[in-house]
Amino acid sequence: MIAFASLFLGLVVGVVPVTVLVEKPVAAIRVELDGRTVGRLAEAPWTLSLDFGAEPLPHELVARALDSEGREIGLARQFVNLPRPPAEVEVVLERDDKGRAVAARFSGQSLIASRPARVTATFDGSPLAAREENRVVLPEYDPEGRHILSVELEYSPAVRSRTDVVFGAASASVVSSELTAVAVRLAASAKTPEAADLAGAILRGGRPLPVAAVEQGPAIVCVVRGPSVATALKVLGTGGRTTLLRQPDGRRLPQFDRDATRYDMALEKDDRVRFIWPMPRTLENSPGAQLFDRSRDFPGADGGIGWLLTRVEHPDQRPSTVRLADAAAVAGLEATAAGLRRAVVLVLGDEKSDGSRNSPAAVRRYLEAIHVPLYVWTLKSPAAQPLAKAWGNVEEVSSAPRLEQALAGLKADLASQRILWVQGRYLPQEITLSDKAAGLELAR
Repeated sequence: MIAFASLFLGLVVGVVPVTVLVEKPVAAIRVELDGRTVGRLAEAPWTLSLDFGAEPLPHELVARALDSEGREIGLARQFVNLPRPPAEVEVVLERDDKGRAVAARFSGQSLIASRPARVTATFDGSPLAAREENRVVLPEYDPEGRHILSVELEYSPAVRSRTDVVFGAASASVVSSELTAVAVRLAASAKTPEAADLAGAILRGGRPLPVAAVEQGPAIVCVVRGPSVATALKVLGTGGRTTLLRQPDGRRLPQFDRDATRYDMALEKDDRVRFIWPMPRTLENSPGAQLFDRSRDFPGADGGIGWLLTRVEHPDQRPSTVRLADAAAVAGLEATAAGLRRAVVLVLGDEKSDGSRNSPAAVRRYLEAIHVPLYVWTLKSPAAQPLAKAWGNVEEVSSAPRLEQALAGLKADLASQRILWVQGRYLPQEITLSDKAAGLELAR
């Protein structure tokens, strides 16, 4: 009887309209943001403008459905500025005066398109025709039986989302199990703990949370770099027909073997590198969100950091807007999505200005809140790079030895990280460690 029509993708800041799908017998909606009531709705179009703040931070958005006497009869919840699936669909049933479901409305959203390429709806396995946009009418059915309505939105052959609604007198409740991935660093002298060893170590609001598992697994490094590799080629190698890097004694490798150092300075073979390009785009149905193109994932077995920095490129080399800080924030969002050990690396080159909505300080605070370490590298000396000062701690990688040193620090950090899977879904900034978490600290 209640679902969000507004599904927030990417990073959201500022004042944004929030719309809820509502059906009988809902008489009013109470909207909460991070546990605090921020509005009440009592009539269509069931839309409220909410202020998500001037800086990106994770939020929990809740809509509570109330009947005519003010009793809660339904709830919808979503997390904002935290990882989401590439596509989502919400479904709400329309009921007649007798409470019988007669139709269903649905709302969907995807990172790759504003509208689905195909909508598929079935009722107890039989196809339904969508006679109007975002709505299907249910056929006659036995109200005493158990029935399943399925709605699937396909945005591409690889990106689709499906929701199944079970209803009827004999329907069973559906319970979903949610987990929160908490990234921590392990002290050099400490051993990886077992889940049973962490009783009382992870807290939310002072209360302990049960740890379901402890993992190491592979790591992901999301790299943000400007649209040109010219500076990287100049610093790390001449490109063209010559080799990528000089040998330690200054000699170049033979011209016919320009990729001989491809695997130098690589992450572990199962770790991944992903590029987030700092050229923003928006969706028609989510104007408040900034989305950024990304590369495929490059495992450590594909090549080293230096090789990737001088080979991987975005097609648009003359973008109208470059937003490095905003892209670094989105990179943090992507780095947390898979529940892996993680880091964001921002590489500064020839950029003289940054058109980001968010300041470097705000981005650092956001990444700290979601427990993603940030490394800022500059291909020039910090004094010669005008954006470096605003980022604070910046590491110069203006030569192959400097890059190798910076990479060693990054790899040491990744090696120290572990992922604790905590039962339940929580905002990351709510998580703290107790004195029982000896040898652990939150990654940031």
